Amino acid sequence: MAGLSHRRTHNLLLISKLLNQRDHASPFTLVLDTLEQPAKPLLREYIRRARLGKTHCIFLAFETLVKPEHVDAVVSCWDKTPFQISQAVATAASSVGGGRRCLLLIDSLSALASWSVDPAADFNLTSFLSALLQPPQKAQATPSAISLVAVYHADVPLTSTTPYTPKPAELMAYLATTIIHVHSLPNLLAEKSARDRSLAAPSFGLEEGIEGVLIGLKPGLQKLRPGERGVVLELEHRRKSGRGVHEWYFLPEPSSAQTETPTPQSFKEVAMLLDDHPLFRKTQVDIPVDDQDLADMTFELGLTKRQRQEREGVVLPYFDAQKGGGGPGEGGRILYDMGVEDDFDDEEDEI
Repeated sequence: MAGLSHRRTHNLLLISKLLNQRDHASPFTLVLDTLEQPAKPLLREYIRRARLGKTHCIFLAFETLVKPEHVDAVVSCWDKTPFQISQAVATAASSVGGGRRCLLLIDSLSALASWSVDPAADFNLTSFLSALLQPPQKAQATPSAISLVAVYHADVPLTSTTPYTPKPAELMAYLATTIIHVHSLPNLLAEKSARDRSLAAPSFGLEEGIEGVLIGLKPGLQKLRPGERGVVLELEHRRKSGRGVHEWYFLPEPSSAQTETPTPQSFKEVAMLLDDHPLFRKTQVDIPVDDQDLADMTFELGLTKRQRQEREGVVLPYFDAQKGGGGPGEGGRILYDMGVEDDFDDEEDEI
């Protein structure tokens, strides 16, 4: 229980820092979504937290036609070249006041990925993403930190590929400091139900392999209560030390009080571990110990009353060595009781 409590506290603090973009926890966050579960709810959560944290939010729209709410600037990218996109982002970032954080949101990397594998385009995806994270040089007051959150559709095929270079998805996964896989909650519940009954996990959408089927029917979606609905996030975070953290989270749907005027309720953390979700919470079952199972053992697992009393009366020597003394420059002490078999000489002891 102590380990679970430590894991819960540590990982909830991590997801809070990543979603709020505190301390520049993740310069580049890659979000992988599918037709079964788009990443729009997660992007709306980023925008909501950026508004609460007074972070300047710039939205790069490749497939979004209507400006999202509470976004400071929108760059329409569907009719621009990569160079024009970089110039537009630099212009929008130059208006950020000094000391403010800046958050760049890209709704789709599919167009950029297609350009990167096209030999005629002469486009380097790595250089483009790195340039977005650099503060504008001609700005009077540069932002304190720039973070990038980009969405890549995992089930959208590329128009062409080159056999001697890594795929764009593999390249971006290598560059990203945080990777978030967005999963559908009803689909995971259906897989969990099949796994509990020792059945094969069902397939949904394109994985069904049925002609004309693109999106699954989301079984059990109508049975979910308002507090149980949301998206599931599979997080992979890489620390500066190189150690990785892998955790599953549940992000509930925001309530009307959280999406409207900021209130004290809006600052409350809503993300939770998937294990804490009511439908995924594991119930602890106390298994009674049968005395017949212990009858055939050749050793005793318990202690007698006399053995317990003797164990409580044991005093280890290093307990006494820690008492007294211990001042600066004093070393440790070795406590030893002389026995009958020891040959003790006072004169040799004084030497």
